[in-house]
Amino acid sequence: MPKNSIGQFIAALRKANGMTQQEVAERLNVSNKAVSRWERDECAPDLSLIPAIAEMFGVTCDELLKGERILDVSPQEKKEPKVEKQIRNLINRTLSDFKTLIWISVTVSVGGLVCMFGISYGFYRPVIGFAVMLLFEACAFALAVLAVNKAKAVKTDNELFEEADEALTAGFDNTLGSFSFIAFFAIVSVILLSLPPVIITSDYVQRAVPIISYFTVFFVGIAMILAIVFLKCKKPYMEWISGRRQFRKARALFARKVRIMSAAQIALTALAGLNLAVAPCFEKNTADGFTATDVGAVTAFGCIIASIICFVLFLLKNKEGRKEFILPGIRNLFFIPSALIIDKLHYVGFYADGDEAPKRYDIWEAKCILYAVALALFVFVLFSLIDALIKRKSR
Repeated sequence: MPKNSIGQFIAALRKANGMTQQEVAERLNVSNKAVSRWERDECAPDLSLIPAIAEMFGVTCDELLKGERILDVSPQEKKEPKVEKQIRNLINRTLSDFKTLIWISVTVSVGGLVCMFGISYGFYRPVIGFAVMLLFEACAFALAVLAVNKAKAVKTDNELFEEADEALTAGFDNTLGSFSFIAFFAIVSVILLSLPPVIITSDYVQRAVPIISYFTVFFVGIAMILAIVFLKCKKPYMEWISGRRQFRKARALFARKVRIMSAAQIALTALAGLNLAVAPCFEKNTADGFTATDVGAVTAFGCIIASIICFVLFLLKNKEGRKEFILPGIRNLFFIPSALIIDKLHYVGFYADGDEAPKRYDIWEAKCILYAVALALFVFVLFSLIDALIKRKSR
């Protein structure tokens, strides 16, 4: 298809507007012969007349010089993908730099833990190892803060982010929150895992707690604490770091009642354990009737029954939000074995030495407290994990 010339385009525009060559010539202050020569492509209008001709016929200068109309859709269709591509490139580049700094921070943090154990168990200097570890963690924290600030600065200062759609912005915030939380969680984990070798030492001077005891007792307890921190703190942290502090309120209606039920059940369970622990202190050498230990056991049993009744009453009273009470209530009932373990904490006995009056002796098993706390932590972490999985599945 042959390309239109300026003259042909002027002739077409003149006829479309119902004008004669003389009328065009008068409006442009030229002769009608000049207009006729333009339309026959014998010559072209002077450049100074191009804006006036374009304004007279309602076209642009580019259209007049090109000799045809330029559709408005084409530039827009080409512009939008270009802007979207620029936004995606900006986000990908920013997240790539951010992830690099975060992984460096995590590596430095883990390096601090390796140095801590190497110095503590290789040279038997846990205090020096702890100091070196803190230096590594300070560097890791500075790198994590630098990574977060750089990523947030790009988001707030770059105008392209204002044109990004909600999906891209949400993905950026999610990556920012997840990776930064991993970095800070790694720092906290390393510090907590480094505490036992410093606080608890063996009989040797400046020697850390034996490695077998560390991994069989302390590591398990610290891991449970860290699991609770991870489950409970990740979501609030991600909402805070992304600037979206509007916590979900879908369950806010029954949240207060659930807390009241949990507090009542846990208090009754703790009271049951307290009765089992304190009752032997009042034990006397009697052969008839109930002993103090028996009374404590009966009282503890009553507290456990009261905890179960409390759970059932809350379920019956709150029919609409019954689902909100089931998981916390069952979790609180699983705390009961922790209270029953306390029964093994204190033993009381009597022995006779000849004709003298029977003498009392007490045996304490302090490790029962550790077992009870460990079991309670295990139950709490397990049900927190179940709750997190249920919430994720319901989204």
